Amino acid sequence: MPATPEPGRPPEPTHADTDAGPAPALIRSGDDAPALRDEEIEKVRKLIGVWLRRDVHTPALYEPLAVHDIRRWAQYSVGDDNPLFSEVDYAKRTPYGTVIAPPSFTFTIDSGIVAPGLPGIQWIFAGSRFENFKPIKAGDTITARARLIDVQIKEGRSVPRYVNQVGEVLYYNQDGDVVTRYEGDIYRIPRRRSGGGFKFAVKDPAEQPKPYKYSQEEIERIAEGYRQEERRGRETRYWDDVNPGDVLPPVQKGPLTLVDIVGFYAGRRTVYSVLRLAFLDRDRHPRNVYYSPTRNIPMHPAAGHFDAEIAHEIGMPGAYDQGWQRISWAGHLLTNWCSDLGFVRRLNGRVTKPNLVGDLTMLEGEVTDKRKEDGEPLVDIRWWGTNQRGERNCDGTATVRLPARDVSLRW
Repeated sequence: MPATPEPGRPPEPTHADTDAGPAPALIRSGDDAPALRDEEIEKVRKLIGVWLRRDVHTPALYEPLAVHDIRRWAQYSVGDDNPLFSEVDYAKRTPYGTVIAPPSFTFTIDSGIVAPGLPGIQWIFAGSRFENFKPIKAGDTITARARLIDVQIKEGRSVPRYVNQVGEVLYYNQDGDVVTRYEGDIYRIPRRRSGGGFKFAVKDPAEQPKPYKYSQEEIERIAEGYRQEERRGRETRYWDDVNPGDVLPPVQKGPLTLVDIVGFYAGRRTVYSVLRLAFLDRDRHPRNVYYSPTRNIPMHPAAGHFDAEIAHEIGMPGAYDQGWQRISWAGHLLTNWCSDLGFVRRLNGRVTKPNLVGDLTMLEGEVTDKRKEDGEPLVDIRWWGTNQRGERNCDGTATVRLPARDVSLRW
């Protein structure tokens, strides 16, 4: 990972992250879905290193953060009611003096989607790597700039050929300090009818697996798991007391419902445009659209998170989560464990299997190492998520800074 970026205001972008040229007709997901072409991939490679204009979600909001901006993300998008992220009176009694943001909050400032070019090719969030330098607090004004840093051609079992676009996003506070450096992996997957999409969906509806039906006993265990969720809170966890092999108290998420997915969107500062604004967006990005096969209505590709019909168009078996949700859930696991004075310095994760409506994800973690680096007392952690079928659907690593009893070490 590159060195910590120097403070300073972000420069003006030099390239629009949008479809160039005159607006063609909207691409119909069934008839005109393009395949990956080498010449289009080479065009994208020419954008490596170019700072892009950010209009993935319009408009970008670079305004002072209200407490409710942070509260909405924590509670609606993540499902985390930690008072450090929501209650002013509680936060005043911490060294921060005010409400601070969870470790994945920058997703709501800039989504981290860096996926220019390849018109008509679906994008799928695959993973991310956060490096956090400073807490984000209520009252801060956070801005972002982004660029493409790599383009990789890949092959897999679930899709024969796809592209990974690796993006970098730098987030600055009002003082010009970099608060977070982010890298994200966005897979560009041809739509199913192009012959190159995901293979998760079945062609014959009769072959579609039946939804998992929970027993009442399972539902009661899930309810009790939520009641018993452990949060360290004001009880400081010291670096001195942590050892490799220590297990983090688990955090469960689900069973996933459409309301949970809508809540994720509702908690963000920016989201997809609706109604008239959606049609105007399609004028700007005419290839970034799906037509409903049965209703002939143009929709944003994100509709697959709610609409099984659209999900099938990219080869998914049904409505599925936003992959960012699981990375944010890992952040919840970490902040529950590390106490109010812990700080998530790094959070890396990938999604490895679709998380469908109805799935339950159990987040778990284990300490792998502890060390001192440049005066910081750090703890390394591996984490993972497992669904109700025992399948791992996400995993990653993290580094947490904890306070130490040795006051010469940086908190």
